[in-house]
Amino acid sequence: MLDTVANQTILSLQLLIARAAQKDSLKWWEDDSLTPSGKYLLERLFFIDPDEAGRKLALEAARTRYQAAFEGSNNILHLFHLDQTGEVELSLQGIRLSTISIPPEPIPSTDILCRMLLERAGSPLKYQVVGERSNNRREIRLINTASNLSVLAIAKTLACASLEGYPGKPIFPYIQQHGS
Repeated sequence: MLDTVANQTILSLQLLIARAAQKDSLKWWEDDSLTPSGKYLLERLFFIDPDEAGRKLALEAARTRYQAAFEGSNNILHLFHLDQTGEVELSLQGIRLSTISIPPEPIPSTDILCRMLLERAGSPLKYQVVGERSNNRREIRLINTASNLSVLAIAKTLACASLEGYPGKPIFPYIQQHGS
């Protein structure tokens, strides 16, 4: 299991990518959960904690979009699937999403997203692009790294590799696990 700081950082990265993907930002997929218009609707549907509901919906939209891109693929890691056992997802479940800071304003460019990612994650690991695949998937390989990398380091790198997308066209970076 991950420690609390690592869990919060991973969720922060996932939420930031989900925020950037919104229809008022980089338009990577159809989702308004974190936009002002989405907030308006959520406040009328979820009286107790509309922010928590919106963040959960945004993460589910992002996770679903990634799952669709990787349907039928085995032994891969991506930002919303960081291990094969499900331990990471389980350790993230106990954290209240509304305690994690995300920008309320749109993220209109990958330059702004880059700055925000670096503020949260620091420098990613070095990687090289192995190849472009269908469904905007981009396989990457980590360069000069130990075999026992932390899940947090992998998440930071995958989040930063998303910056190679552009408005209207997301890139879904992933790492192929060989021999798993």
